Amino acid sequence: MSEVKYTKTATFLFPLLEIPKNLFICDVKSTFGKQMFTQRFLNAYLSDDRVTKYNDQGYIFLIVRNFRDLDFDTFYSTMIAFPNYVDDYDNRDHLTLVYSVPDAQKNNFDLILQGKYSEIDAAGKKLILSNNFFSGKPMTLPLILNKALALKVSWEERLSNPQSPAYLYDQEVWPIINQEEEIITADKLEYFTKSKSLSPTGEF
Repeated sequence: MSEVKYTKTATFLFPLLEIPKNLFICDVKSTFGKQMFTQRFLNAYLSDDRVTKYNDQGYIFLIVRNFRDLDFDTFYSTMIAFPNYVDDYDNRDHLTLVYSVPDAQKNNFDLILQGKYSEIDAAGKKLILSNNFFSGKPMTLPLILNKALALKVSWEERLSNPQSPAYLYDQEVWPIINQEEEIITADKLEYFTKSKSLSPTGEF
């Protein structure tokens, strides 16, 4: 089974859309009764290198499976009913759904893009902790959002060597999002097309 590594957008920014992740759970079987997939969500991004009219708008792009099973129409109707829905379009075997960030979460959105994870408000942290797609260990997220000393020490140990110790001082304990890595590209879509069965891969 192939593995998917969720983007930083899927982990930290998708939750700010206030779209429950359980909406993407499904039970799609082949005509022979074999399990095909149980998750419509594939990943989330900040822009698309081919459909550029929504780039630089502060929108979030969700890539979902476009398989038209019996429950797909209900899923689709639900997704386009959200007040922050902007548009959707087909991308090969996938559907791209575009959403704006709700006004109440725009400050949190900006803070995350600046790498200021510990400065987002309590409501934003709650959304991220309860509604994220994260490839790493769940215990890591609260450490990031609270700038935990344990994670700071772990990074310092990783970055140090005997001749040059590393100190983070009062810095955040997780890297700033590299927006160049959060772009939908043909290569990423090709990977999803070739990888029909995907499971999350761990990090940290």
